[in-house]
Amino acid sequence: MSSEEAVEISPTGYAKTSDEQEAVEAKRKQLEVFRSELLAKVDEHNQDLHDMEEEMSHLAVFKAELLKKAEEHLDEHHKMEAEQAQLAVFKKELMEKVDEHLTDLHKKEDKAAAISAMKEEMSKKLDDHGRAVGLRASF
Repeated sequence: MSSEEAVEISPTGYAKTSDEQEAVEAKRKQLEVFRSELLAKVDEHNQDLHDMEEEMSHLAVFKAELLKKAEEHLDEHHKMEAEQAQLAVFKKELMEKVDEHLTDLHKKEDKAAAISAMKEEMSKKLDDHGRAVGLRASF
């Protein structure tokens, strides 16, 4: 060591020259910058995590609302299916009644046709008999 170099005693007890001390200080400053950058990144990541937690919270609420709406829609769908089943039963009963009325109507038409035929026949017989007797029947 030259007499011009300052000698420092480190906390560990080792003597250091000013060049060595400057190198250590430069490293310490680099580490301090690195530590500051690292802490800034940690803070940034913590903020990102906080933002994601908030977003997850919003998504959980949205999911709950969506599930509620889906359940409501499903309930409405089941109600519509039940109503459609009731309408199908009503339609079937209505068609059966229509068929019954049509059958009754056909029977009445057949009966009316038979009565009309009988009336025609009776009118013809009465006309024939009236001609024979000289009277004329009118209906």
